[in-house]
Amino acid sequence: MDDYREKLREYSRKLDEELHDKGFKRDLAARFVVIWTLLSRIPLPKEWWPETVPEGNRALALAPLAGGLLGLLTGLVVSAVSVLGLNALAGAWVGAAFYFLIGWALHLDGWGDLWDGIGSGRTGDGLREVMKDSRLGSFGGASLIIAFGLWTSLLATVSPDMRLAACVTSAAAARFAENVAAFFGKYPWEYGMGKGWVDTFTSYDLFISALCLVIFLPVSIFHFSVCVAVSAVIGFVIALHMNKRLGGVNGDVMGAAAVAAELASLMVWAAI
Repeated sequence: MDDYREKLREYSRKLDEELHDKGFKRDLAARFVVIWTLLSRIPLPKEWWPETVPEGNRALALAPLAGGLLGLLTGLVVSAVSVLGLNALAGAWVGAAFYFLIGWALHLDGWGDLWDGIGSGRTGDGLREVMKDSRLGSFGGASLIIAFGLWTSLLATVSPDMRLAACVTSAAAARFAENVAAFFGKYPWEYGMGKGWVDTFTSYDLFISALCLVIFLPVSIFHFSVCVAVSAVIGFVIALHMNKRLGGVNGDVMGAAAVAAELASLMVWAAI
């Protein structure tokens, strides 16, 4: 316990130093632009792109912030269509379609690839070969149907006045799950797009990721706390499993962790 307290004090001091650094605001903006561009299909002005791209791990730490904003936009759409008279399930499907278009597709791609790999029964390089195949197999196709079906049915079960909060918190917690997976995972290959994001992701980055969640905590302290705890466990378990089966964690694994955590978070909202 003393070690954790010392780490917390160390990270607090490091964060305080960053906050007082003259270049902090510019660095923070650069990191957000990079992660938003990666996770979202909503374009930002070209002039916002930083001249010096920040390290992948530092950008990835802000994923919960980007996720929460995507969830906020989705929740607003769901709320808007309900005002127009659509029933809960129809509104949830409209929200799912909007969410898919603005960024969820990236994580669903990893979700489908991972399930195709798991369905193959292979491990190591054999599993990688299946996951990298651009064709969608039966396991991947079924997993997408399950993801959309659960997302819409669970959201439709949530009380109408809480659906916006459910969208925000589940989306933010989902991105925290992929950060947890990045922290506990190791990149399985010598080269790859995700290597600089996974292998360099530190405990301090995870600390910053957790701080990003605090922004959305007022939405629903109890539900969000449970969602974050459940998502952290999912990210941890998936990372350990894929470290053994695949040899580590890549972008597909992180995307799958995010989808699994988001569905679990919506279950929390539907059940409590």
